[in-house]
Amino acid sequence: MRFRWSGAVDYDADTAAERLNAYFRAIGYAERAPARWARGSFWRALATLSPRQMPIVVEAKLQPWGAQTLVDVTYEFARAPRTLTEQDADLIVAELRGLVEYLQHGVVDFEAMIRLERAAARKVRHALLNALGIVILLSIPLAVLLSWLSLPSPLAPVLGGAVGGLLTSYLFWWFVRKR
Repeated sequence: MRFRWSGAVDYDADTAAERLNAYFRAIGYAERAPARWARGSFWRALATLSPRQMPIVVEAKLQPWGAQTLVDVTYEFARAPRTLTEQDADLIVAELRGLVEYLQHGVVDFEAMIRLERAAARKVRHALLNALGIVILLSIPLAVLLSWLSLPSPLAPVLGGAVGGLLTSYLFWWFVRKR
């Protein structure tokens, strides 16, 4: 997934580049090349469940235009370990709004972004724990049912694992999307 923001600022390109670099470093990006930042990784996002650990690459293009500088910022989301939730999207939108505010005024509320990140990670963590808890509770009746069916030895555990995995996946996404 990719999206862009374009705008103009009332100062030179060097100042704009400095502000972009300072802003992206403050929200957890590492500079990979001039006007290119990246943060997160597939495995770190999977392990932490934090939206700020999802792999994102940001590239900026600056072009002087009279007394102003034209700024074109492109966000590119590489493959994600999970779909974006509404809270993840809220954080990304807040970061983009923060970028605009930082470029125009030099200040932004980083604490609000941290609160959004924590809320998003907390929701995903709760969804995962709820799904696992329900599946663990349902695994006992499922094991009893499979033993009553007298299935051959390798089939019963495989069938139980498949049903448990599908149920966990369904419940996890249901809890994540539930408000």
